[in-house]
Amino acid sequence: MKRTLRRLGFTFRRARRVPPKSAPAAHQGRVKRALARLHRLEEAGKCQVLYGDESGFCLQPPLPYLWQPKGKTVGLPAQAHSRRLNVLGFLSRQGQLHPFQTQEKITAQFVVASIDALLLALPQPTVLVLDNATVHRSKLVSAKRKEWKQKGLRLLFLPPYCPQLNLIEILWRQMKYRWLDCGAYADFQTLCQSVDQVLAQVGTKYRLSFA
Repeated sequence: MKRTLRRLGFTFRRARRVPPKSAPAAHQGRVKRALARLHRLEEAGKCQVLYGDESGFCLQPPLPYLWQPKGKTVGLPAQAHSRRLNVLGFLSRQGQLHPFQTQEKITAQFVVASIDALLLALPQPTVLVLDNATVHRSKLVSAKRKEWKQKGLRLLFLPPYCPQLNLIEILWRQMKYRWLDCGAYADFQTLCQSVDQVLAQVGTKYRLSFA
């Protein structure tokens, strides 16, 4: 069957959510160049670069891998769900993770409190890369930027509709499709415990490579 599907031009890969739009190529290019410069500065020991984003974990299983025609991606409708564990994470290219969890909706207040806590663990000037989510661009976050800058933390915002530029997306994908097994979804308490265990071992048992 596999050989037949491959002869027909199908590949086995994960279905994915497709952004409704894409950022202008020029904007993407500017940000990519800025990130490349920051990475060089980081390699020279002059700063640290962290990638931040939120992800949610619920009892709805992740999108599966499917046989799909080459050049086409199967889209599956999202379903409603109830209880959800939300994680705001800040990830370095070396695999160090700073996670902050809540079972409530992630708000601007939660983002600010998490970044304030993150600052206590930063040994050097840091650039925090974020997407354009509403909670990241809120007035509350904007009001804190000057204070954070004085403490050695700057924010860099990615272009809209460019999740591929945020390295922490790789972490969320690995967690949901490789590191959390089927037993993690037995019930919500088990899911929370499983997520805790994985988050605590990112960089040791669970490793990422951005080469």
